[in-house]
Amino acid sequence: MVDRYGDGAVPEPPPNPAQGSTPPGPGAASPPIGGRYRLVRLIARGGMAEVWEGLDEVLARPVAVKVLLPHLARDAAFVERFKREAVAAARLSHPHIVALFDTFSDGATEAIVMELVRGTTLRAHLDQHGPMTPAQVVTVGAQVADALAHAHRSGLVHRDVKPGNILLSDDGRVLVADFGIAKAAEAASDLTEVGEVVGTAKYLSPEQVEGTPLDARSDVYSLGIVLYEALCGRAPFDSGNQTTTALARLTTTPLTPRQIKPGIPRGLEEVVLKAMARQPDDRHPSATALREALLAANPGVHDLHMGDATSTSALDHTREIGRAAPREQHTPPAGVAAFANRERSWIVPAFLIVVVAGTVGLIGALLGRTEVGRDLFDAVRSGASDDATGAADDPDDAVDSPTIAGPPTSFDPPPGGGEEGDSGLPALVDADPGTAWESEGYRSRRFGGLKEGVGVVTTLAERSRVETLEVDAATVGWSASVYVADEVPTDLAGWGEPVAQAQGIDGGTSFDLGGAEGTHVLLWFTDLGEANRTGAFRMEVAELRLSG
Repeated sequence: MVDRYGDGAVPEPPPNPAQGSTPPGPGAASPPIGGRYRLVRLIARGGMAEVWEGLDEVLARPVAVKVLLPHLARDAAFVERFKREAVAAARLSHPHIVALFDTFSDGATEAIVMELVRGTTLRAHLDQHGPMTPAQVVTVGAQVADALAHAHRSGLVHRDVKPGNILLSDDGRVLVADFGIAKAAEAASDLTEVGEVVGTAKYLSPEQVEGTPLDARSDVYSLGIVLYEALCGRAPFDSGNQTTTALARLTTTPLTPRQIKPGIPRGLEEVVLKAMARQPDDRHPSATALREALLAANPGVHDLHMGDATSTSALDHTREIGRAAPREQHTPPAGVAAFANRERSWIVPAFLIVVVAGTVGLIGALLGRTEVGRDLFDAVRSGASDDATGAADDPDDAVDSPTIAGPPTSFDPPPGGGEEGDSGLPALVDADPGTAWESEGYRSRRFGGLKEGVGVVTTLAERSRVETLEVDAATVGWSASVYVADEVPTDLAGWGEPVAQAQGIDGGTSFDLGGAEGTHVLLWFTDLGEANRTGAFRMEVAELRLSG
């Protein structure tokens, strides 16, 4: 159903399982199946079916023909359920759902006919380009949620939401495929042969693992897993073994997205984690609620009307989907091993803490039974009490956190005009991810050649030591430097040398300021990144956070 190959080559078609012969290439004569559909070339093969590009000779239009594998086509109970679910799915008409046109039987062949989507799958995109930007994740996720909501209102639960069933079309739409197919697979006589259709282990909801009744919130959970993977470049549960991967969601709490990629906006992380809640009642109550939460987490896509394909194209965040992420955001060749090292950096200390705490507890229990032990505990408690009352009296023990004196100010020295989106500056420190500051719009990412950069200055209540500056941004490919000083100079040179800088940033990031001391912190943008949906080049920042 997806007409795309990484190198542009079309593989040699294998024998058609229904006809026992190899269909000829495009343009060659071959008898149609189902009375009207001529198979042109193989597109994909899965555990349940082969998908062919075909030609509907009656309507003279290209179609996708999904031909059941022979062992399923021989199962009468499955074929009956398959047809019934296909008919139900055919009722769905939505710009983000792959249209189902027809079903037919032709001798030993059982097949369904669908809309042919030219583009790629989300699975192929993630494998090739690595994680998406937060804006891309919101755009894709909101469109998928809109499709699921439409299906749920029609009484259909997808049951197999995964990157391979999410299509990124060349016309800018995001579409969901295979509605009703997973439910049909549950009637097969040998589920071990179609387990991948019933639900791929990495994306199963807890209800599917436990075998309890499903409702729309099962799809919400699976979409949450997909969004997690799109943000982080890896699924939250993936042990390499189907069974342990499926069971992990019943017993294991995964890393949060920001533990894997600190630049992910907190609001978006919260939306994804709520979708992945173990208990259905703790999730977003519907796909519509998930869609609204996603849009609220990224104000830059508030004007996207998901039911209107034309406005989807106008927003056109999906045109960015073919762009490779910066090198440091690609899943490394080692894949899981590299992520395991990253997790181990905090998991191992945490494990040691637990072990030490358990050992101390055991020793304490044993000592507490002796007179010497009780005397020792009394002495420790007495000392701890003295320390507690005296701790606040020692100013050297206090940890100062930078206090921001007020809203940031713009820094736009000559040849700039002195102001840069000043009305939106309070949004940078209002702790509301739904508001954002935007720079002026320019003709190019380098400020149209008018100046070297523009910045915002955060002023502290008193001279402080600053360790990090966190920036929640929606812009893709931007660059900036950070300066710390005691006074705000009239030009950039007066700030001295930058204490941190980064290039090619996608979305949010965290700058390590190395404990620099001062009263004013300048975030100086040197590259506005890629053009936004209107074609203008501008920075869009939701929050700035300083820590000491």
